Amino acid sequence: MDTEDITSDDVIFFMDMVDSAKSPNFKPKFNRVKPYYKILDNPNSDEFLRFIKIYNKTKHILKERERQISDNIYGVHKTRATFKEACKPHNITPERVRQILYKAETNLVRSLLNSVKSLDS
Repeated sequence: MDTEDITSDDVIFFMDMVDSAKSPNFKPKFNRVKPYYKILDNPNSDEFLRFIKIYNKTKHILKERERQISDNIYGVHKTRATFKEACKPHNITPERVRQILYKAETNLVRSLLNSVKSLDS
């Protein structure tokens, strides 16, 4: 995994953006919108570029469908898609897109935490 230039601050930033319970800054709330939605609409912002850089460094661990859906939702290669738009190519429901994205984000956080632990030791 090519994560040498990803710092522990980057990992915490990513966990905060995907609203991971493993983040030291996590505060549980119900029906909260993921924090990354604020930055996805501005692809030229430093926060968006940082988020996508971290995502691109770790997305190789995802399954193909998880990667395609995440790329569409995050707007990696084109304008970001809604859940309704992202579900059509895979012939699944928007709720299933949400579930797949959640699983992908969980796997990415786990991988990032493992990479930081291996760099620290």
